Amino acid sequence: MSYQKLGIVGSGLMGTGIAFVAASRTEAETVVVDVAEELLKKSRASIEGLAARAVEKGQAKQEEAGEWLKRLRFTANYGDLEGASFVIEAVPEDLALKRRVFADLDRLCSEQAVLASNTTGLPITQIASATRHPERVIGAHFFNPAPVMKLVEIVRGYATSEETIQKTKEFCSRLGKETILVEKDYTGFVTTRIYNGYLVEALHCLEEGIASASDIDKACKLAYNHPMGPFELMDLVGLETVLSAMESLHAAHGERFRPSLLLRQMVAAGRLGRKSGSGFYSYVKKEKSA
Repeated sequence: MSYQKLGIVGSGLMGTGIAFVAASRTEAETVVVDVAEELLKKSRASIEGLAARAVEKGQAKQEEAGEWLKRLRFTANYGDLEGASFVIEAVPEDLALKRRVFADLDRLCSEQAVLASNTTGLPITQIASATRHPERVIGAHFFNPAPVMKLVEIVRGYATSEETIQKTKEFCSRLGKETILVEKDYTGFVTTRIYNGYLVEALHCLEEGIASASDIDKACKLAYNHPMGPFELMDLVGLETVLSAMESLHAAHGERFRPSLLLRQMVAAGRLGRKSGSGFYSYVKKEKSA
């Protein structure tokens, strides 16, 4: 299938990464939509940086990277998505917000367009219920960083059609991704459920004084060959984002996902990880003495 226009709604970390992959792997015009010009400018700068690094590493020629950038359009106007054959929503993990986005997309895009959510675990069926055509709504959960991570979880909502599933598999393959199909639309899908169970237990170990955060991270990296330990990962993702995911899983699946008191306290105190300068670790650079 050829694509003339693709849409990305949301220009944060995930939306930016997905937009870069789409522009570099297809010849389609890739339209990135967000509510604020400042966010769009930041997204464009990030993609320009990714393209420049690809050239530096010999992964692309300068002319080729230039073509990627020409395919990208950044706009605050949802109407610019009209005519897109595949749209990926990558806004914050707020069900009400996602439902509003999909209601707008349903009105703007043709009935043949696939509308995909990059949610990490919110029910696709509830998102799709905001549309007139839930059969073309699907989950397409990319992983961070999107240009590097190979997996996309494809999630079947209650009404998602087989045609939509096949289109999504083919699209992800075009982007160089491997896919799995999540057959049942349960909160957390596969990876978010499994990994949050791991994070919950790491927090228990820290709260119970079994080992320090740095030693737990060291153990997990060396024992499981993970590139990051659980606390390093939570600091990277943002503790408020981790807490939100755990709260959703706790509501859906019970006590095994109950967020720890420590995590709640850290979020309340504004210790959100790298973005705030401190979380389980400090990220404030010490000034050199004169």
